[in-house]
Amino acid sequence: MRNRAAIIVAVTALLLPASVWAHHTVANTHDVSKVVTLTGVVTSVRWQNPHVTYHLSVPGAVGVDWEIESRHLEGMRRAGVDEDTIKVGDRVTFDVLLALDGSHRAATASVALADGRTVRLCTVTEDRCP
Repeated sequence: MRNRAAIIVAVTALLLPASVWAHHTVANTHDVSKVVTLTGVVTSVRWQNPHVTYHLSVPGAVGVDWEIESRHLEGMRRAGVDEDTIKVGDRVTFDVLLALDGSHRAATASVALADGRTVRLCTVTEDRCP
């Protein structure tokens, strides 16, 4: 029994760092040197950790669906955003940091809501927030 407990502790210790490394830093995956503005209609919202994620249909020259990653749930609530703030069908403007890999993914810097409010949702540390 003692050996079994030791094995469980050892395996857990080995697996723990993998879960820590699995989470990325925005500064490593997005261009933090410039902010881009995307305006469109919210087509889906996923309100769960590790990040709240929005899909935005953007017409025009960048007329594609964008996946916009925002903060974690508690960070969103501290910023004054909850599940009812940004809904499917809302027309919003996100200021974002584009993904370095060229995909249609971005991280939020701020969002101008349908009611006219602007909320800062920076996904990098405050000293590097655009």
